[in-house]
Amino acid sequence: MDRRKFLTVLTPFVAGCFGGRREQPATPADDGTETPEPTPEPTPEPTPTASADAAEQIDSARDHLKEAVYVYAGGVTNDLTSVTAENGSFRPRDVLLKLDAVQKSLYAAESAASTAQQRRTVESLKTVQRFLTHATDLQSWLIDGHDAATAAYQELENDDVDAAIDDLERVETAVSETEDPLTTITEETDAASADATDALTSEGYSAKVTQLTNEQSVLDQLETYLTDITDAVELIEDARNEEDEGRYDAAADSADRAYDLSTEAEEQLSDLADDPPEHTDAFVDLLDDLADTAASYATEADRIAQRN
Repeated sequence: MDRRKFLTVLTPFVAGCFGGRREQPATPADDGTETPEPTPEPTPEPTPTASADAAEQIDSARDHLKEAVYVYAGGVTNDLTSVTAENGSFRPRDVLLKLDAVQKSLYAAESAASTAQQRRTVESLKTVQRFLTHATDLQSWLIDGHDAATAAYQELENDDVDAAIDDLERVETAVSETEDPLTTITEETDAASADATDALTSEGYSAKVTQLTNEQSVLDQLETYLTDITDAVELIEDARNEEDEGRYDAAADSADRAYDLSTEAEEQLSDLADDPPEHTDAFVDLLDDLADTAASYATEADRIAQRN
């Protein structure tokens, strides 16, 4: 029962039962003391309600992220490390199209978000979207670099140093282009953001960062060793010409320098192949092959030096 309504109805009946005029309450004497004004109760702040529009867009972004991860990994797994620098079927454009859809959903979610939790979720998903965008760019350049290094090895096997140098320039470009996206991934994104998705775990995120970092490092070293080997091959050619011209001391000197370069490259390549960084199996065979190539050039350089 509503107590106020009950008392309102009850009051006239009570007055009639007691009859006569109701006495007025006595007015208290003014003793000069002010009666304090009652302190108003604070009005509670309204609790923000989660936006249904934001929730819908967040779910949409999560779905698109899951699709992007699966497209990145070839459509059969969400293990991003299954894609390596040796992967020739990687489809960066398809991944980026999915990530564009993620970005649109997150933009709409950010505008509609009404709670701190929704805003935190949007920021985490934006971080994952940014990570995948730069990882896609980096992956593409690593694949290009691996292809170019493989081509350079094949040209060196055929003693075509000019073609090998052209391929080496492609390796140099790939290494240069990997630097910015790698910096962004390692310094401006974090694995904890992956917890906001159901497409990628923080462990999977960290493993991919390790793979991309280590593959880039190996490619960078390959550029150095390929440069040394091509320089050695050119010095061997110089030594042969100098020998033909009867300039035996110059020939021996050129051959010695070629031997030093190719021997150092062979040792470094062998060491790297024997103990590769984590998640760099894609480079091991190429490292072994290049080590053998460097060793063969060292042998040829030593022959020339010994003759002169």
